[in-house]
Amino acid sequence: MLVDVLRREGAATRGRLISATGLSRATVSSLVVEMQKEGLLCETRYPTATGQGRPPARLTLERSAGLAIGVDVGVRHIAVAVGDLSRRVLAERWISLPHGHSADHGAPTVLRCIQETLDEAGADPHGLVGAAISIAAPVAPERGQFMIPGVLPGWSGQQLANLIGERWDIPVAVENDANLGALAEHTWGDLQGATSLLYVKMASRLGLGIVIDGSIYHGAQGSAGEFGHITVDPAGELCWCGRRGCLEMYVGGESLLRQLELPDSAAMDLRELVLRAEDPRIGAAINRAATVLAQGLSTLALLFNPSVIIIGGELAVLGDLLLGPARQAMNNIPFGRPIPVKTATLDGRGSVAGALALVLSDSSRFTDHAATSPAVRSAGRGLPHH
Repeated sequence: MLVDVLRREGAATRGRLISATGLSRATVSSLVVEMQKEGLLCETRYPTATGQGRPPARLTLERSAGLAIGVDVGVRHIAVAVGDLSRRVLAERWISLPHGHSADHGAPTVLRCIQETLDEAGADPHGLVGAAISIAAPVAPERGQFMIPGVLPGWSGQQLANLIGERWDIPVAVENDANLGALAEHTWGDLQGATSLLYVKMASRLGLGIVIDGSIYHGAQGSAGEFGHITVDPAGELCWCGRRGCLEMYVGGESLLRQLELPDSAAMDLRELVLRAEDPRIGAAINRAATVLAQGLSTLALLFNPSVIIIGGELAVLGDLLLGPARQAMNNIPFGRPIPVKTATLDGRGSVAGALALVLSDSSRFTDHAATSPAVRSAGRGLPHH
């Protein structure tokens, strides 16, 4: 139970552990002392803002309590990170790959990157709690299978999960990249801990991650957040999903490049749109996309009333060209205060950081390989209330 709280929050005072677990002060103190003796807990006091008074001690899990692996399979890269249960990132790897890389080449690269990252972190494989994989496709959360094909043909999240799970004998989860981008911002971003957070990933396609009370919202069948496929023009262009006039056809990176008929060299990197935004034709296309996006974000704001809407992905570097119309749209919503619209804090690291955050925070899914000490087991399973 104590471990659950520390994994979810990263650090906590004794008072917070008491309120979050319902255990008595004496029970929490006893467990803390036992876990400290076994080298599983670290206690730190940070100076107060005024520099006066004795600051409360904050407890975090030591790396001996368990380690996690995060993997991001992107359109042009593979990223891997290793972290401990107190949210310290111990080592990272980023490998650039050709656009639309194959699974035959990419899967062995993932395995090699994981091993190199573990070596750099000085990680004991027996201390691994689990791994999570970020991939650009709607994923059935219980099975880890794609609900529709992703942007990387030939890749299978479940096959990669099986390879990693068998290699290191750990549980592995597969999750949508936008969902993990949202979880990363909630865990590490400037607005970490926001009650409700929407993360819009603007890249080749358009995705939405929803975090409510610290957890990803999947919906009944796992397809919540398919923001790119709300209809903005019933008579519009035919989308790859089979519907007409989807938002993604007007706002997604692939759509923008297609409208502009840019040469292949420019299409290889959506960020080049920023460098060429002063071109009147490109600027006009971005402005049209920003206007349509603002309408879509207004709908999200009315439906969810989130604490914040965060724009991430490769097109987020367009900054105010995208966010200006969106912020104006928030000002025009008649209910409550305007919803803040901000760019992502973690930029390109969002998906791999979110994968790491999923393992670090979800003790219900990643418990089989937790540290085997009696203190951790008793704290994780809970004790009778006093």
